[in-house]
Amino acid sequence: MHTHSGESFECASMDTTRAEISHNAMQRRLVAARAPSAAQSNKMEGACAGAEESCSITLQFKWTDEKTEQLIRWRAANNSLFSGKRNAAVKGFETFLKETALQGVLTPAWVKKKWENLKQKYKELKCPPTGVSTEGGEDTAASWKWFRAMDEALGDRPSITPPILIASANTDAAVSSPPSTTDSREEVETPVRRRRRIDLLQYFRELEEKRDEQEMEVQKREERMTRELAEREERREKEAVEREEARERRRLEREEKREQERLDKEERREREQIEREERREKERMEREDRRDKETKEREERIIKIMEIIAKK
Repeated sequence: MHTHSGESFECASMDTTRAEISHNAMQRRLVAARAPSAAQSNKMEGACAGAEESCSITLQFKWTDEKTEQLIRWRAANNSLFSGKRNAAVKGFETFLKETALQGVLTPAWVKKKWENLKQKYKELKCPPTGVSTEGGEDTAASWKWFRAMDEALGDRPSITPPILIASANTDAAVSSPPSTTDSREEVETPVRRRRRIDLLQYFRELEEKRDEQEMEVQKREERMTRELAEREERREKEAVEREEARERRRLEREEKREQERLDKEERREREQIEREERREKERMEREDRRDKETKEREERIIKIMEIIAKK
């Protein structure tokens, strides 16, 4: 009896030690997950730059029931593409667009936004807050038409239905087990182990929240890039219109200037022509006056000569 108690104490000590080691390792992983490296930040910037280049979306696209169900089924069947790494969700939804012939109609950011909305709705209906009434006509797990499909896709994920984790003396890894109310379970789950189990659950939740935050950050950056691209396009079109208007104004100004120069030339030619005619007329009058004067002088001389002759 004493020997059995010693073995139990030794096993409990080993469990506690393993749980502490596992807890410390997970704490280090959690700290690393909360502090993304510079390389990861560069990958994020690369994803946003790629989104800016490939952003071509039809805003009038409407999600039909067929397309929505197709998205849910495809996302559940291709969960391995969504590893939680940077840009994994964007690349995964790019594959969805290629396979469903929606490339060029939607962007990965819009598909991811649709999926996030479905997932958030499913989480709210899966674990509704207590004391909330549904008399106002809100959707419930029974009335929402996508709940069953989403439950098949997400029902067994740790972020939706967290597993109960305990430290085992036989294995070093945490395993899933259904809740139990037996006396042996109560004896095994000490306050220290319960705290470790709660920490592990919190670790998985934080990992899932961190991945969701990263995907939302990528989505926000893509949407911001989309808005900036649209604004730049609108600004370029406005500048093009302004340049065209400026060219048209300069063209009109040049035509007006040429017309004014032509009129000035015509007026100058007419003025010069009038001046030439006036000068010629003046010269003609001067010549005639000079001829008349010379003729008169000759006549006077002739008369004088004749008078002189007559006197002789």
